[in-house]
Amino acid sequence: MSSSEDECRLQGPRKKQYTPKYRKQWESLADFQKWLTGSKKGDIYFHCNICYDDYLGGLTAVRKHGSCEKHKKNALSVVNMCNPMSKLKSLKSLEDKTKDSELRLSMFIVEHNISLRTSDHLVQLIKSIPPEVKNNLTCNRTKATALINNVIGKFSFENLVSRMQNSYFSILIDESTDRSSIKHLAIVVRIMDKNQFLVRDEFACLESISHATAKNIFDVIIKFFNTNEIPYKDNLIGFASDGANAMFGCRHSVKTLLEEEVPGIFLMKCVCHSMALCASYACYQTVHFLKQILILL
Repeated sequence: MSSSEDECRLQGPRKKQYTPKYRKQWESLADFQKWLTGSKKGDIYFHCNICYDDYLGGLTAVRKHGSCEKHKKNALSVVNMCNPMSKLKSLKSLEDKTKDSELRLSMFIVEHNISLRTSDHLVQLIKSIPPEVKNNLTCNRTKATALINNVIGKFSFENLVSRMQNSYFSILIDESTDRSSIKHLAIVVRIMDKNQFLVRDEFACLESISHATAKNIFDVIIKFFNTNEIPYKDNLIGFASDGANAMFGCRHSVKTLLEEEVPGIFLMKCVCHSMALCASYACYQTVHFLKQILILL
């Protein structure tokens, strides 16, 4: 027996060389997730998306490949090549996002049945909001209601009262009943906006009334003036309402009571109510005239 065979017997059987297999979870590691993937050659290989080649080995071989000069050089070339493409992709995505936002705005107007002319103001309003503020907006229904009632509405009412105290104005009133059968009196003020030199109709108040008589309506109007310290005897120059007897009766109505308080006040019935009465009477006369013609025939 040769000496080499004796040495093999003494050392024992040789151990089979172990080749580690590729594992999918290596791709989630921060150092490998941009370029490491499985190989089509088998589960003992890994593939580099930057070098476009397959390599044999386990995690140690992957780390060794990631730190070699060839891989680093190829990675730098890929980054320089991808920068223009990434910019082009971002421009394309910005165009898509713009179209998507325009569709959302249009659908918002349709869903809530808002006038299409609102978009002229809505788009400019969105553009005026600073980008750093958009993510901090928290104005849902509850907060919006509180802001309208306690901030915007209060400021607008105080501003209107201040102008009524120092300028001439007219009032337009109408009495109505809500769904709970409670009568209300709406008062609208026609006054000139001195900043823009425009005459505007602005809502003043909605007061509840127990009985829609001439005296009660007149008392509600005078109470509104006195509560807000408005010199109506000096500044009130006009009054308008529908042609009901309580409003425009010849003997006892809101019109006659206001004339006693404010001599020389300009009075006008609602043109729409007057036109409706004229149209109704004209239709009645037309039908009566046709009946007379048919009888004669």
